[in-house]
Amino acid sequence: MAKKNQETAQTLFMQRIKSSLPSNISLVDELADLLGVSNDSAYRRIRGETQLSIEELSAMCKHFKVSFDSFINNTNDNVVSFTHHQLSSHVSTFREYLQGIKDDLDQVLKYPENDRQIIFAAEDIPVFQNFAHPDLAAFKIFYWNKSILNAKGFEDKKYEKTHIDQDLLDTAAGIYERYSRVSSIEIWSDDTVNSTIKQIEFYWDAGAFKSKEDALKVCDDVNLMFARINKQAELNVKLGLDNKPATSEDNYALYHSDVMIGNNCVLSNTGGIKGAYISYHTFNVMLTRNENFCNETDLWLKNLIRKSNLISGVAEKQRYRYFKRIDETLKKLVAKIEND
Repeated sequence: MAKKNQETAQTLFMQRIKSSLPSNISLVDELADLLGVSNDSAYRRIRGETQLSIEELSAMCKHFKVSFDSFINNTNDNVVSFTHHQLSSHVSTFREYLQGIKDDLDQVLKYPENDRQIIFAAEDIPVFQNFAHPDLAAFKIFYWNKSILNAKGFEDKKYEKTHIDQDLLDTAAGIYERYSRVSSIEIWSDDTVNSTIKQIEFYWDAGAFKSKEDALKVCDDVNLMFARINKQAELNVKLGLDNKPATSEDNYALYHSDVMIGNNCVLSNTGGIKGAYISYHTFNVMLTRNENFCNETDLWLKNLIRKSNLISGVAEKQRYRYFKRIDETLKKLVAKIEND
């Protein structure tokens, strides 16, 4: 009886993985390559005729980015398992962090355009949006490494773009390029823009910019970012790095919430499989595909959307007012830097 239960759990586990893969990817081929077995052996594992070893199960969970304990506990509302990437005070792990975001987006892009979506409840400006602008991306990477991670080599440095390796900026730009092709709903509040503007102001007041020109270049990029997002909201489509529509279909909706969002929360939906990303420790992220948790997150986001105002598309008046307030706040910061 125990063997039958194990085989049933294995079969269901295989079905879960198969349903999460894009239709053009064969589970048999993926499994055979991953485990180094023949297609026939892979079929036997998928059907539950050959039991998976602990090593094989571990390899599958890492490769397909699923948690076996979250699968077996899926019916227990009180147990939710998350995966996360631990960042340390080494630039190499931040490089891995960026590469991980890029790899995740590559997986999302394997699904058809109408079968991939991200809903982002944004306490802060969605990280992807910063990466379309080199000076802003460089400032963000410098700030995170120096002020959040206390990364070695940043302790006594003042910000200038040359401190950030070009490969990090290239990876960041690649992240934005991929995000621009994913259908997204973003929910912003009045506080969403505050953290970036306050970070720049704090660095200026603390003398952490190498020069006034460096600070103003970052502000210029922030202004360009808001102009681009405003245009995206007007067109209902994201713009690529060349400021041209990234897709031929509408793929962007922006909402303004009067309710404080509280934390950055992202819900992805690819091929009918949901994933919930919850932020912690500033920009670290935990991921779960627990069905109950993801469904609750989906309900929370839809309720937040119902209570928010759509400011993309034809909502020209509401959009103008929202971005006008942002523009006024940014102009005050620029004037402060120029006059100091």
